[in-house]
Amino acid sequence: MKKVLRLLCLVIALVLMASAMASCSLYSDETPKHNDENSSTKGENNGQVPELASKWPEFAKHHAEKVTFFEQGWTGPVEGQDIIAPEIERRTNFRILYEPMTVPTGDDYTQKLNLMVASNEVPNIFFGGNDTYTRTIYEKLGQSGQIWDISEIIKDYKNLYELVRPELILYKTKDGKNYFIPTQTGRGYEVLNEPPHGLYVRKDFLDKLGMDYPRTPEELREYLRRCVNEIKVNGQPVIGLVLGENLSGLEQLYEPFFPLIGQHETYTLPFDPNDNWRVKNYEYSASPELMQAAKYIFSLKKEGLLDKEALTIKHAQFQEKVSSGLASAITAAWWDMNTFSDNAKEAVPELMYVAPPPIYASEEIKKSRLRDWTNWVGCWSSVIISKKVDEETLRHFLAMMDYLATEEGQLLVQAGIEGKTYTWNEEGKYVFTPEFIEKTNNLDWNKAAAYGVFYYAQLVCNIPAIADKQTTPPALLREDNKLSWENRKEVRDHYKPDMDPPKDYYFLPGEVETQKFPAIKDAKLEFWAKVLSANSEEEVEKLVIEWGKTCKEMGIDEIIAERQAYIDNFKLTE
Repeated sequence: MKKVLRLLCLVIALVLMASAMASCSLYSDETPKHNDENSSTKGENNGQVPELASKWPEFAKHHAEKVTFFEQGWTGPVEGQDIIAPEIERRTNFRILYEPMTVPTGDDYTQKLNLMVASNEVPNIFFGGNDTYTRTIYEKLGQSGQIWDISEIIKDYKNLYELVRPELILYKTKDGKNYFIPTQTGRGYEVLNEPPHGLYVRKDFLDKLGMDYPRTPEELREYLRRCVNEIKVNGQPVIGLVLGENLSGLEQLYEPFFPLIGQHETYTLPFDPNDNWRVKNYEYSASPELMQAAKYIFSLKKEGLLDKEALTIKHAQFQEKVSSGLASAITAAWWDMNTFSDNAKEAVPELMYVAPPPIYASEEIKKSRLRDWTNWVGCWSSVIISKKVDEETLRHFLAMMDYLATEEGQLLVQAGIEGKTYTWNEEGKYVFTPEFIEKTNNLDWNKAAAYGVFYYAQLVCNIPAIADKQTTPPALLREDNKLSWENRKEVRDHYKPDMDPPKDYYFLPGEVETQKFPAIKDAKLEFWAKVLSANSEEEVEKLVIEWGKTCKEMGIDEIIAERQAYIDNFKLTE
């Protein structure tokens, strides 16, 4: 009898153990801990050749390589939950050994890049940013023979090459090299399928006040004024506009006064398509537009409509303020905004941050800014491969990316695995499963990334490949995101997918700008700090005039001349 009881207890224990293990992860029964470097490199294929090897011969042999992902404000796959990397391995025989490089600020990221050069320690495969400084570091690494030039080898992978060809043209070095693979090229995806970044206001506050979304600087002022004076949350007075560390987001307050703003990386030194592509300088001179903007921002601070700690706030304090549910408005990327909103809803359940329609200081400025646009030539991120990685492994990695650029590959990284994260509806479009939607809090990017969904699309993002199979884009399932997206309809209406990219889409800063502009950018932060610390409007006027002189002394005219020469002489060649 005792033996029977012991056996019964053992069976019960095993059942409970199995149940506990199954509850640890959404798909733990099929998710190996793939980012353990010391585990077997054969993966799920057990040395077998994947079906896709007939099209990509590189898949016939297994390779595993550590991929270091730069992360700032977003998070990646969680060990034991990631279902995408193992599936990529099963299909392509390439095992991604995920390693995060988490940095809290841009300065920390820069230090990591500098360390790569100083120590000659480059990650085998590195997913990084695509700012000017990052590209400068890449070029140094390439010229010193530490990373691969992929300018020719990538042409063997047609899906990938055709996707990023405009960026390869744009970012080719003077000696004809491409030291990184452009990633997250967008192709109009952001504005078409995602909520905007930038300024967010409280729709729950607007409803309480009986107000519509602000569309001009004055309407924004009135919204902030009424929030501060008329609303309390849990008995506490609310805060006005909360900016990020180092006055991050302040451009949302001064750009509405500029008739034109530049494309990505033009630092609001735009080219005017109606004036033979002449460079316009509103921000780095004592322009009437900047004078008006500076007085406006000063007035917000004077009236107590900006957070009192705007000049000293750190990122952790910013997160705390937003999560308190007391902020009337903030500036943030939309995915950060989702996280902040979810945190704040614990204190204020009815809270809802929404991006208002674009704010313009006048109808004339609105007309000048609403020009037709097409697919952006550029990218948000990049991938470099160290020379420590042999050519066979490099080619396998490129072949894997080539596969991910296809419809089948994009379904995997954008939607996941059929039957587990998505199913097909009667119209032949994929829809996420209720279980996955619930587990990821309505497909929150960070929460979905824990399973690898969306996350590996950063390596290859080719939404046009699956556009006809999409229903509502994942980011727009949230009500707050959908409302923000709807507020950008007027901008979307000007999108022309077949339009040839205009000249200013192909602009890159030159040597003079690369050398001189960082100091001007630092001085700009000091200028705006002085504006916010001023005691009178007359003092602001003097600061703007002095700012124009400072920019001249620091070389803004040389930068503009270099830009003008670039755009005047630019010719589209491969």
